[in-house]
Amino acid sequence: MERKSYYLIILLIAFVICIGVFLYQFNNDVPTFIMVNETEVVENASFSGMLSDAYGYGVPNQTIVFHKPGYEFGTIVTIVTDDAGKFTIENAEYLPDAAKDNYYGDFTFAGNGKYQGCTYEGNVTVIPK
Repeated sequence: MERKSYYLIILLIAFVICIGVFLYQFNNDVPTFIMVNETEVVENASFSGMLSDAYGYGVPNQTIVFHKPGYEFGTIVTIVTDDAGKFTIENAEYLPDAAKDNYYGDFTFAGNGKYQGCTYEGNVTVIPK
């Protein structure tokens, strides 16, 4: 075979290896992050957020765990992302006796075989009408 044919074969092998590495990285153990669009919301209003992967795509049908306003340590709640990776919390609850604990926070995605877990450590404070 000619020398050019060897170069072509080597380039094709390198190309196949690069595609394989890219597909593996894109589909396994991808980092994620949670974005929430508010830091403060009025009582009974709604707010939303999104679970995204490192490539900026929404992560669909995944469970997000968070706590909502409550007495003492609050109440743990779950919500599932939609097909675009978005979630919405309706009717934000305000508890007059909860004082500084009137917030939604610690939004956490546990991860799975394809995506790494993550936590949004900010809070969404609920203020009275």
